[in-house]
Amino acid sequence: MRQIEVGIFLPIGNNGYLMSTTSPQYMPTWELQRDLGLAAEALGYDFLFSMAKWRGFGGATRFWDFTLESVSVMTALAASTRRLRLIATMSPPLLHPVVAAKMAATIDEISGGRFGINIVTGSSLAEYDQMGVLPPGYDDYRYAFASEWLAVIKRLWTKPAVDFDGRFFHLRDCVLAPKPIQTPRPFLVCAGVSEEGFRFTAAEADCSFLTARTVPETRALSNRMKQVAREHGRSIKTATPMLLIIGDSDEAARAEHRRYLDGIDRDAVDNLYNLVGGSSRPSARARHDRTMSSAAFGGQVISGSARSAADHIAFLVENDGIDKILLMFPDYRAGIHTFAERVAPLLRQRGIGALAVTPAAAACDAPPRSGS
Repeated sequence: MRQIEVGIFLPIGNNGYLMSTTSPQYMPTWELQRDLGLAAEALGYDFLFSMAKWRGFGGATRFWDFTLESVSVMTALAASTRRLRLIATMSPPLLHPVVAAKMAATIDEISGGRFGINIVTGSSLAEYDQMGVLPPGYDDYRYAFASEWLAVIKRLWTKPAVDFDGRFFHLRDCVLAPKPIQTPRPFLVCAGVSEEGFRFTAAEADCSFLTARTVPETRALSNRMKQVAREHGRSIKTATPMLLIIGDSDEAARAEHRRYLDGIDRDAVDNLYNLVGGSSRPSARARHDRTMSSAAFGGQVISGSARSAADHIAFLVENDGIDKILLMFPDYRAGIHTFAERVAPLLRQRGIGALAVTPAAAACDAPPRSGS
């Protein structure tokens, strides 16, 4: 059986990932994140993932003008859950590597060895411009900066003391203790899709976070990423986000999606395009076009019956395809149950293991805590 990991892309920004006036409207409360985390653990999901966002896109919905901070949320969930892997987003320009390394080691201790980092070099530099933290010309060497940032962190996690003289960071007899529980280190994810981003991910990370407009495009990106990793003498897992709109029939689900498209927040989408670089970055145009055609930020939208959703996911993951999926929903509280109860069993019928951990096993399968 082909085993995949299934995670929840937590809605830590208002209205989740649909940029529409006709989709569910809600705030990203801690109560919501906690309830989703506990429900996901009970249902046998594998991990929780949260983004970092420092400036929203406005529009009629004030899309992502209200967001919780990623590391803080995952720290709270580390103390609230027992089994789920927890992946928070960190941005190298915002955190000195010694601080980031210490934070990660602390959360790894709190969680009993379940913490991971999603490294984002800066998809929307306007977020950082407002803070005045970007070094001159940062966009031209963002991955060189991230590589050095991560080199410092990896050394701090594994060595008694660190001396480092680089282009951006300088350490003298710098220490970090205690070390993370995980060996050799916490789990690392990167979402870079440029050529430079692919090389950085292949060399440094354990998992590549891939976003494309369609299922075939996502599958092709996964194949390419795994080939680049092989060229670096490494293997890597691939993950992709998808927003599921599940109905009793394909027609019902597509009608629901059309309602969201009818209410698309065009001003917010245009602001997104401008804030992530506009015409100067091909990836920005691709993201704009993808959002305008789906009303969803990030990942493809799969709208259909439970069986159609299972068919799409099976195509993605069969024959060494995507290894992990991050699920988003219009209504998260209902959606995580719909996937577990209606889609996951159909995947298992096709030889794809998803949510294989039963609630009873999840309660007994927590990693040992320090001192226990």
